[in-house]
Amino acid sequence: MSPIELEEIQKKKTELENELKSMDESEKALNDKVKALEEKLAVQEERQALEKLESQVKSKRDAIDQLEARIKDLEKRLKTPEESPPAEVQEPPKPKTEEQTSPQEEIVVMEPEAPPEAAPEPEEPKKKRRFF
Repeated sequence: MSPIELEEIQKKKTELENELKSMDESEKALNDKVKALEEKLAVQEERQALEKLESQVKSKRDAIDQLEARIKDLEKRLKTPEESPPAEVQEPPKPKTEEQTSPQEEIVVMEPEAPPEAAPEPEEPKKKRRFF
């Protein structure tokens, strides 16, 4: 090998080593950029999931508010009787306790009378009918 060839080979080797070092630095920078973009993407996906959950919470809150309003309306309608409420809706009077009953009042429970026992009527035999 001649000194000129050796010098060219060493020069070429130095250039390739420099290029390799530059590529390593580029690779490191690109890896850092990939990590940063992945983090941004993860944050964006979390924000979207958060927005979706907030929307679901708002929908559920609205549904609950509507149900509560309906309950209040129904309770209000129960408390304010109409001019002629149906008999079924009225509450039966509460039975009086011993303290509330005066000594003059007496509660009598009557049982229905049993019907007089009558002799069972004889059944007439049924006629057999044939249809042709």
